[in-house]
Amino acid sequence: MRCLKDAIMDNIKLSRREREKSKHKQEILDSAIRLFSEKGFYNVSMQEIAEKSEFGVGTLYNFFESKEQLFVELMEVGIEKFGQLLIPLLDSEEAEEKKISDFIQAHIELMESNIELIKLYISQYGTFTLVNPMPQKLSNDLNISIQRKLEVILNTGIQKQIFRRVHAEIAALSLCATLKAFILESSENFDKEKAKDGFSKIENYFMNSVLNKNNDNNKA
Repeated sequence: MRCLKDAIMDNIKLSRREREKSKHKQEILDSAIRLFSEKGFYNVSMQEIAEKSEFGVGTLYNFFESKEQLFVELMEVGIEKFGQLLIPLLDSEEAEEKKISDFIQAHIELMESNIELIKLYISQYGTFTLVNPMPQKLSNDLNISIQRKLEVILNTGIQKQIFRRVHAEIAALSLCATLKAFILESSENFDKEKAKDGFSKIENYFMNSVLNKNNDNNKA
């Protein structure tokens, strides 16, 4: 019979192989996003991605059946990252005003860390020449989830008299639309300081429109 030590070593080796495989896959995705951002999806070949990532083209096909599948996974991973950054802020135990503030300001980090991905998404899904509709559906699902959570936060704040009696659904939609428009406008020539200023202005404008000025806690 094999000893426990041998079984443990096999698991360690498997774990190392999986980590190495995951690392190689991420290197391919990183190379692909740079090329797609520079040239556009349709002007990049799998051969170019292989050369950029320093793998053989056969290795790419071990991970992805096609360039389209690679692109879709790239988008899906990015959208998942956005959700992992933003959703916990809205689900936190912080006060309602703080949740919204943290959510808005988190978009600075989101843009800075993912600017190439954002540009790529806009270039493909801001037009009618869609590579694949699935990432757009995932993005829409995330947006709907965020809007609903914002609506709950606003309604809770209204009940606590932190916020005025605004229409929570419309206010949430308005905030999301404003953030999206600013990201679209500022992504082409991203500047972190200008982004900070822009998101701060969005926060100030939104808070001024929803805060209950008669609440003692909201008075200057």
